[in-house]
Amino acid sequence: MSGGAPFPATDQSGFVHSVLFYRSRHECLDLVRRFVADGLAGDEAVLVAMRGDELAELCDAFGDSGGGLPPELRMADVAEVGRNPSRFTATEGSFVDEHPDRRVRIVSQLAWPGRRGDELVSCVEHEALANAALDGYPATKLCLYDETRLNDQILADARATHPVLWAGGGLHPSAEYAPDAVLDRCNQPLEANPGAATYLVKESADLRPARSFAVDYGGWAGMSEDAIDDLQLVATELATNSLMYTDGACRLAFWRQDEHLVCEARDTGRLDDPLVGRLDPGPAGAASRGLYLVNAISDLVRTHTTSAGTTIQAYLRIDPSPDD
Repeated sequence: MSGGAPFPATDQSGFVHSVLFYRSRHECLDLVRRFVADGLAGDEAVLVAMRGDELAELCDAFGDSGGGLPPELRMADVAEVGRNPSRFTATEGSFVDEHPDRRVRIVSQLAWPGRRGDELVSCVEHEALANAALDGYPATKLCLYDETRLNDQILADARATHPVLWAGGGLHPSAEYAPDAVLDRCNQPLEANPGAATYLVKESADLRPARSFAVDYGGWAGMSEDAIDDLQLVATELATNSLMYTDGACRLAFWRQDEHLVCEARDTGRLDDPLVGRLDPGPAGAASRGLYLVNAISDLVRTHTTSAGTTIQAYLRIDPSPDD
């Protein structure tokens, strides 16, 4: 796969969501370099979210003699900006909004090899929702999938969540495109932890003691002061959201899972809009800002919703204090 323009002519009036299945690092970086160069040559703004070692090589390719990148090109470590896939939707939306008068290109390596199973489910969900989140926006997105190191289900999900595939030197419609079916499958029940510490929030007066409960549990689990502040905010926003939009109580639960502390909220409401909390609501969107903050703070957010109720699990890194 060398030479030639990375993408043939496409309808440039809206969102183009494409996927590349690559078999080697060289193949991947070669196409990304051409994709980025093509965008810059067309006066497009470009965001590249890949892992650190690939970013370093791309920076060398596009940096000037002083090491600086073109102002239209932004590089971001996907392990940071995409650690929580639910937060990456806002990253993409904000990048588009920052360039209202030009088309943008986005390179995403969100489902990198080595991610945990629950993280990959969230990646797949993000890809399915991106079609609605960026629908109509002047953006061309290239999503990268390692065909040799990701399992068959993840690769099949990529074909089902991207309307066009990069293969054989061109873009082709995906015969397996079915994002709604993927979203239904991603809406998996989230198991409760029988050993969790729980607190029931029935009314707004319960929020203050619930915050204290979260702080005490975070300290017991060994979280740093900064991490405890994040946990307190996440617990408060989840419980507040339940009180605002449901008629029943919110059951908060906390437990430690490997290097993370999980904060879970269960209530009787149904989350009808799966994009709530994934895009920056702006100053006029106070109603959805709570879930946006949860996504912004957490390392991972998983959601299951039915007509009988909603469960949200937010994962926060323990991050022990240096004094421990």
